[in-house]
Amino acid sequence: MYLIVSGGPYGLEAALGSAGLQITALLCLLAPFVLSVPVALMAAELTALLPSEGGFYFWVKEAFGPFLGFTEAYLTILYTAVDMAIYPTLFAAYLSFLIPLGEPVKLVAGLAVIWVAGLLNIAGVRPTGRVSTVLACAVLVPFVVLAILGPWSVASLRAMFSGVGSAILGGSTGDLRSHLTALSAALSVVIWNFCGWENLSVAAGEIEQPRRNYLRAVLVAIPLVWAVYLIPLAVSAAVHADYAKWTTGSFAELGVRVGGEYLGGAIAVGGGLSSFAVFTASLLWVSRLPFVLALDGYLPQSMARLWAPAQTPARTIIVCCVVFSCLVPLGFVNLVVLDVLFYMTALALEMAALVRLRRVRPEREGLFRIGGGPLTLYLIAAAPLGVWLLSLGLALSAGMNLFEVASALVLAGAVVPVYWLCRRSFGGLPSASVDP
Repeated sequence: MYLIVSGGPYGLEAALGSAGLQITALLCLLAPFVLSVPVALMAAELTALLPSEGGFYFWVKEAFGPFLGFTEAYLTILYTAVDMAIYPTLFAAYLSFLIPLGEPVKLVAGLAVIWVAGLLNIAGVRPTGRVSTVLACAVLVPFVVLAILGPWSVASLRAMFSGVGSAILGGSTGDLRSHLTALSAALSVVIWNFCGWENLSVAAGEIEQPRRNYLRAVLVAIPLVWAVYLIPLAVSAAVHADYAKWTTGSFAELGVRVGGEYLGGAIAVGGGLSSFAVFTASLLWVSRLPFVLALDGYLPQSMARLWAPAQTPARTIIVCCVVFSCLVPLGFVNLVVLDVLFYMTALALEMAALVRLRRVRPEREGLFRIGGGPLTLYLIAAAPLGVWLLSLGLALSAGMNLFEVASALVLAGAVVPVYWLCRRSFGGLPSASVDP
């Protein structure tokens, strides 16, 4: 759960470089309340209700019927195709901190991440889980050392948030556009760093006692994610880092300043391990989505076959790796903006399913259920979507590339012909009427 959502503070450097410490720290402070906790509670309740292989695809299908279920899967495939290409890019960036690499070598390193992770996933769920657990510990150790050696204090914590109001509203009329661009980029990166709490539900059929253990994983992972973001920011505030120059890999430079070359090198190695670990753990659930679509008759039946020795969907894993390999050459922030756009659209369907299933499937005896009545339920559903609208509004105000927006809308709207084509080609599920 931790690796699928986070994997360390790596990637936050882009937000710090765009918007500075105060804004990034404020966003990281608020994100758990308006994004992580609502999504995690939604995922815990619906996983307890429907602990099926396919997770959120089945939640939306159960609530609204086959077409919107397919739409949920389609949007998820769009954002995961983008999302999964980010991690090999980060791996190459951190590797180049240790060994200067040209662009062709970075590309090869990124492709190696994809295919080694693919082979590990083909080997099975348990080997993937064990390796991911070891890597998660290895990623966290350098930041524990950074927290111990770092000169952070109550004063540095105050420095993280001093002048945050003027930082958000700052900028004269002449540079308003650039200020909005910085806010938009930082918000997109922070959303990306705090999202994904429902994704492991896709492999719920392979989780031991998912009704109980999904909630347990959420309760452990949320405070861990929060602390591993905020503590390194406090250390950077204490050493007065120059955030205007921060790019991917700057946490390693912070490690050099605090603990010397060994700590900086360990953080750089951790960045590479984090990218590989997050990619490996995420491929576990990503590859199950086309698998369940094939089972439902939307993709070729050959993709629904399991590789007998490990009982894994080897064919869908290989197809996913091919697609991700084609996307590696794209840039980090461009990928994140598209990722957040598609992810939040899919999340809107999941939150709508949460509200509807509370009404059409009220039987919840012995299962986890979000407390607080209907008002709390609506607030939980609305909070992440409000963050999404804010992010989209900032991006548009900052002059978001209209070609990218149009491309995203075309890709999202293509779900109708794609759904028709998949049903015509492979059979699909019979259309079912859903009670209004």
